[in-house]
Amino acid sequence: MSFVPVLKVHNLSTHFQTRHGVIKAVDGVHFMVAAGKTLGLVGESGCGKSVTALSILRLIEPPGKICSGEVWLNGYDLLRLPAKQMRQVRGREIALVFQELMTSLNPVLTIGTQLTETIFSHEEVSQAEARRRAAELLAMVGLSDPEGQMRRYPFQLSGGMRQRVMIAMALSLRPKVLIADEPTTALDVTVQAQILVELKRLQEELGMAIILITHDLGVVAAMADEVAVMYAGTIVEFGPVAEVFDCPAHPYTRSLLRSVPRLSREELVPIEGQPPALLNLPAHCAFLPRCPQAGAECRGDKPGWREIGPGHAAACYRAFQSLPEEARCG
Repeated sequence: MSFVPVLKVHNLSTHFQTRHGVIKAVDGVHFMVAAGKTLGLVGESGCGKSVTALSILRLIEPPGKICSGEVWLNGYDLLRLPAKQMRQVRGREIALVFQELMTSLNPVLTIGTQLTETIFSHEEVSQAEARRRAAELLAMVGLSDPEGQMRRYPFQLSGGMRQRVMIAMALSLRPKVLIADEPTTALDVTVQAQILVELKRLQEELGMAIILITHDLGVVAAMADEVAVMYAGTIVEFGPVAEVFDCPAHPYTRSLLRSVPRLSREELVPIEGQPPALLNLPAHCAFLPRCPQAGAECRGDKPGWREIGPGHAAACYRAFQSLPEEARCG
């Protein structure tokens, strides 16, 4: 089956001008995701995952600025749409579940008011119709007694219930693409599992693409079809989840996977060193100071993409050197 992307991000760069200089939070990011598929976007804190999501929806505020790139959705570039048209795209075509679930809902408005506001902002419907649809959304995300929940305020709901409300709001206009930024942060393990199962069910029901931003590699392994590994504002490896996790080609991906706690291992394996300051990124590979495989060539220009296999590539001069022979393309 051919891969037809519903969302394609090309050479996206978002910088922040500060008194100390320019912070390159996102620097030449490329990826794509197909309808009905899930892309996991992973990396350490501060690598640019959330800024990438906000850039796609053009929600970057000063001193941040989207400097270059293209974000293609259904044949048009979101970065070049007039502001009024872009407001119509948000929510209807592409939606975002924000990372801070505890503060994303308005504490002085009922759940019903906030849900119906989202519907009213895009469609001309009666109050009764909007409330009916809002109740259906709450039922769709697995909340019991949706009519009762609509009369409640956010502080009356648990963290898991609030997260379901946020997902319901994001799905209120049935978008083609859903970006979920750390959708299970601050939730206990049982509720995390329930939320992820619900997201998968809704994806199958609505046929939407999902971009799942998370630190949890276990969640990516269970939920995603493909994974993009991000480091210092750029993608360093991209490919099918099983291939990337079973045979990681970039040294950073390997280090990230080794750092995951395992029952079979008594000690944690940290990634040595610190991520680079995005204010002064080097001309060479940003992972060089932390890389156990760095060679002389790594101190020159940044590496281009090396194809590892179908749909699997890594930006590393030494991408092949630690791969098993059977995993190498060609």
